[in-house]
Amino acid sequence: MELRYLPLTDASVPDTATFAEAVTSLFAAQAPAIAVIDSERRVVGLLAERDVLCAVFPRYLAELRHTSFLPDDAAGLDERAERARDEPVSSYARAVEPLDGGDSQTHAAERFLHTGEQALPVVEGGRFVGMLSMSALCHARLDRAPDTS
Repeated sequence: MELRYLPLTDASVPDTATFAEAVTSLFAAQAPAIAVIDSERRVVGLLAERDVLCAVFPRYLAELRHTSFLPDDAAGLDERAERARDEPVSSYARAVEPLDGGDSQTHAAERFLHTGEQALPVVEGGRFVGMLSMSALCHARLDRAPDTS
């Protein structure tokens, strides 16, 4: 079954949005990532929960194995989040190659495994049609499996 027939989430934000607007859209969509799209609905990037985490916490945390020696700096974290709010979402969105609506589920599974993304945009004719999450892909496969009980 082609991806266009799977349950896709309409989770996107215009590339003119602020970071705060994009995060609001991400949380409202209840999706692990949203597409950042231009005025012609072409995907220009991806904003995932991990990108939000990287924006509001220091990037060096990804290099550490333990943080017990680091005190929480609430004022510093608040300042970091405040600076990010009004930045353009394009400052935080990452380039990603979208899936095509005609792609196979096997191709989508391979892309999830190789990219580490939890959701990827799906396009038709180069235009955004929805986000496919890894969980939606897995549910689609399990729903098709015969019940042998």
